[in-house]
Amino acid sequence: MSELNLWIAFIGLMLVTLFSRGFFLLVGSRFQLSEVVHEFLRYAPTAALIAIVLPEILFTKNISSNLFELKLYTPQLFGGIVGIIVFSFTKSMLSTIFFGMMIYTAARFLI
Repeated sequence: MSELNLWIAFIGLMLVTLFSRGFFLLVGSRFQLSEVVHEFLRYAPTAALIAIVLPEILFTKNISSNLFELKLYTPQLFGGIVGIIVFSFTKSMLSTIFFGMMIYTAARFLI
């Protein structure tokens, strides 16, 4: 790839990122969202967090083939399940992290 092509790619990616992230800031209050869209956006952070964390809990990388495989007997899964249970009872993020990591560490040594 030549230097000119790299600069074109950098500037193009910059413009796409600027437009896609700054669209709602540039439009401001002239663009009204319906109540249904507001209701859907309320769940967006939770969905993004689940999309990031769940593959790390469920899938492990096979060393020999460099592919990810589903394993249901991993320390990550035990720590995640305990974290969900603790959070459902306490609603405390600190206790969720503490107990989830405690079970994860214990399971890492026992499995």
